[in-house]
Amino acid sequence: MFLKIDQQLERCTRVIRQRVRPRIHPSIGTLTVEAFDIPGEPMPVPEFFARLGRGEIAFEPFELGSKWGTTWGTTWFRLTGRVPAGYPKGRALELFLDLGWYDHSVGGHIEGMAYRPDGTVIKAVHPRNHWVPFLDADGTPHTDIAADGTFTVYLEAACNPLLLGVIPFIETELGECATGKPEEQYVFRRADLTEYDERFEDYWLDLDTVQGLMNDMPDKQSARYFQLAKALQRSLNAFDEQHPDTVEQARAELAGVLARPANASAMRISAIGHAHIDSAWLWPVRETRRKVARTVSNALALMDENPEFKYAMSSAQQYAWLEQDRPELFARMKERIVEGRFIPVGGMWVESDGNLPDGESLIRQISYGRRYFKEKLGVEPRGIWLPDSFGYTGAWPQIARRAGYDWFLTQKISWNDTTKFPHHSFLWEGLDGTRILTHFPPSDTYAAWVTTKEMTYTEHNFQDKDLSDRALMLFGYGDGGGGPTREMLGSLRRFRDVEGLPKVEIESPDVFFDAARRQIVDEAGEEAPVWHGELYLELHRGTLTAQQEMKRGCREEESLLRAVEYLCAAATIAAPGAYAYPAQELDRIWTTLLLNQFHDILPGSAIAWVHRQAREEYARDIARLRDIAADAAHAIAQATGAADVADAQITPYAADSAEAWAVRAASAVAVPAGQPAVRVARGEDGTTALDNGRLRVRVEPTGFVTSMVDLAVGRELVPAGTALGRYELLTDEPFQWDAWDIQRDAFLTATGLDSSEVTGVETGADGSVTVSVAAKAEGVGIATRITLRPGTASLDFAADVDWHTEEQFLKVDVPVTVQALNAQYECQYGIVERPIQKNTKSDEAKFESCTHRFVRVADAAYAVAVANASTYGSDAAPLRGDAPAGAGRGTMIRLSLLSAPLYPDPRTDQGEHSFAWSVVADAGVSETLAEANRLNTPVLAEVPAFEPLVRLERTEGVPVLDWIKVADDGSGDIVVRIYEAAGGTATATLAVCGELAGATVREVTVLEEDGLDADLTRALAADGPQAAAGAELTLAPFQLATLRISR
Repeated sequence: MFLKIDQQLERCTRVIRQRVRPRIHPSIGTLTVEAFDIPGEPMPVPEFFARLGRGEIAFEPFELGSKWGTTWGTTWFRLTGRVPAGYPKGRALELFLDLGWYDHSVGGHIEGMAYRPDGTVIKAVHPRNHWVPFLDADGTPHTDIAADGTFTVYLEAACNPLLLGVIPFIETELGECATGKPEEQYVFRRADLTEYDERFEDYWLDLDTVQGLMNDMPDKQSARYFQLAKALQRSLNAFDEQHPDTVEQARAELAGVLARPANASAMRISAIGHAHIDSAWLWPVRETRRKVARTVSNALALMDENPEFKYAMSSAQQYAWLEQDRPELFARMKERIVEGRFIPVGGMWVESDGNLPDGESLIRQISYGRRYFKEKLGVEPRGIWLPDSFGYTGAWPQIARRAGYDWFLTQKISWNDTTKFPHHSFLWEGLDGTRILTHFPPSDTYAAWVTTKEMTYTEHNFQDKDLSDRALMLFGYGDGGGGPTREMLGSLRRFRDVEGLPKVEIESPDVFFDAARRQIVDEAGEEAPVWHGELYLELHRGTLTAQQEMKRGCREEESLLRAVEYLCAAATIAAPGAYAYPAQELDRIWTTLLLNQFHDILPGSAIAWVHRQAREEYARDIARLRDIAADAAHAIAQATGAADVADAQITPYAADSAEAWAVRAASAVAVPAGQPAVRVARGEDGTTALDNGRLRVRVEPTGFVTSMVDLAVGRELVPAGTALGRYELLTDEPFQWDAWDIQRDAFLTATGLDSSEVTGVETGADGSVTVSVAAKAEGVGIATRITLRPGTASLDFAADVDWHTEEQFLKVDVPVTVQALNAQYECQYGIVERPIQKNTKSDEAKFESCTHRFVRVADAAYAVAVANASTYGSDAAPLRGDAPAGAGRGTMIRLSLLSAPLYPDPRTDQGEHSFAWSVVADAGVSETLAEANRLNTPVLAEVPAFEPLVRLERTEGVPVLDWIKVADDGSGDIVVRIYEAAGGTATATLAVCGELAGATVREVTVLEEDGLDADLTRALAADGPQAAAGAELTLAPFQLATLRISR
């Protein structure tokens, strides 16, 4: 008989579906179901069981096959049944539950958790994990069983709507709140007591492995392919579903081909169980708390069955939720941590965004996270774990290494929409030159299902096979949690050493990175692959702009925390014993901010519910920080007798280093002393001319700025035919990932808001002149104030935008007469340069740039910068010029202000918003930093004019003293963070206040501990304590340093 291989493969698919999988869990009894519905917010589990014990929970009869639930509601099911006499019969008994799953969406809709009558967790269920352990084969029960065999189990079912379905990105109103309405109901299809017949699960996985090997084999004429096909045919012939015991012979027919070992040169994959759990995304934070508990329960259940299973979980916040919500699960988990099987990784508070938070926030993600991991879990992770953030700042290698990490894991760069990243294992070199071993799992996912296709792809895709044969695979359902399944572990056992696949072992990430380091670093030597600078994600560029209030709240709170922690430190020193440092409250505020910097909250890619809650938390904590600042200022005033400065600013950087960290009136920061008022003239043609002796500005009747001349050098800064302050609307209709992306074609659709006019000119008390402008388009109204201050080299813009449009993107033009190859964008602790002229696909893919407080362009002799107060997205493009047409050459900078995607929040950013930016002439990095600091430093009601605790007396370059705080350990030491900002060498001398005159200083990690790695560059000439006053500091380009001052 000829072997018809295609028929055997099709036959195999049907046998698995129809004759094998249904026999894994044959029913021995259907459970009786009752329901108790909670339409709104879920009842805490302890409260539910307490009320149950008091007889206050009224269950209603529920018929299987019926619909259940309301949007974002919870339904508790009481499941009762009886174990038939004579069971177990040598096999385990399990509950098998089907709440009405969509098989394609694990973690994206309904989920459930099974509990014993005493309220302790048994295990969770989800669309690809239906079973709940009930009675082991040896008779050991997982819940109470009465003498007559009766039992009761409770199921907490979350009726979460499916917001990202087979047809994705559909506008929905279901992301707003728990409605109490049955907009999307599910059918509870099955609740059975079953016998778990492991033989049929094993046979399914055997067949699946053979079928997968054959499907993925490139050479369909190889001997191996035909041997697999013949074994498959014989196995299917041996199996007779009418005689279930034939499954043993059917498996035996496959044993030989599955026992053939992998090739000697096959790659080795380290597999680690994992569930990426977004701390909020298409579900609110409160639902994430339950997802964490469900996922951990599943991982622990697998560990009970599989001694070889290891599982990695990140995010201290999620551990803290588990500790608070499910303490018995937390205790079980800690036992597995001690065994080395449940592995805390990452050490950050959450998996934050990798671009938008400032440097101090990234450090606090680590310090709060590692503190929790050490104190509560007894571990100190060695690597950063950020698989899903939307790009990674070039400051990360330095921050990570200075926190004691030696490896970095990510995945997201494999999502690039234009260029393929050239490495999977490499040394990532940060802006300052610090290197850290980094790995992208070449499976191109952080949620592998463990299929032969994934295994084959991993080996073929791995970019560094010339130097290494090791890769990491993260397996388990993710995004919404769920984690690994029993079937995945069964597949891994079959893939461990089989011909046609890479070898695979379940191993911890540390074991993998140690092996990768030996190959990629130690053995490769000078050939080690190195990537310098940022890891730019060529996707999700719209997250720099979406949900603007997330960006504004983050920037404002970060800036306020800098001022508040400084004032609290000053109060601690000025009034020892009298002032109580608010450590617990600042910890709460910090950890809330860190949660809201999660990579789907701060970027603006979550449902409306998530962003509404974040806005409320920003408002609450910003108000509280101002109260804390006032308390600290009062304590300083009481202790020192210093006079209060009204409307005070404490800028951490100033062009004159003597003014940094000094308490100054905001008006004095804005306008230099002794400067004459700005001159203003109105032309007959309706133009307005402003002149402050340094800049001469012309504003057209439309409100567009068509001329800005630097009088010190006689240079026109606005190219002919262009205008500062002209707004553009782009039609932005992404073909996918609405809130995440900017459609490239949007840049070809820009339309100017030319319905614009000057509505007034006003001279302020400080001599400034403000020109008011009104612009409008359908659904958009913008009131702009253009201000020239006396004696300054910058022109200020402030805009109030009333935004009521859809699928539009708002930018503002800042064209300048500077022709540069690259634009410089501020990032954490430095500057990243990106090409203005896009020569390559990779250049062009960076069409939107992350911009912290400024973007700067410079030619050989001159520079212009644009500083901003709350935005993060911008782009820069060359202006070619056309002299006959009256168009000048230069660079067009555009700040991104607002977007209006319809998914996942259909009313993204609708309403009123305020923006501020400043165009800086003759913009050296020092001058640009000073203006950026002015724009972003909060104004406090009253602060006494006390002596700065610490200052840098600059001697060369651009050193920045970025942060001053009390040490975390309660010792009373002062910690300062400094960095070099311009990309050159910087030197300075440390100056301290009188109370710190006899103090010593030493250089420490960013965690404020001794033990900085020997290969990291030092700012101090020697390790160990030395006199703080007069200590000499030297910083390499973009170097970060943390100094600890002890009295």
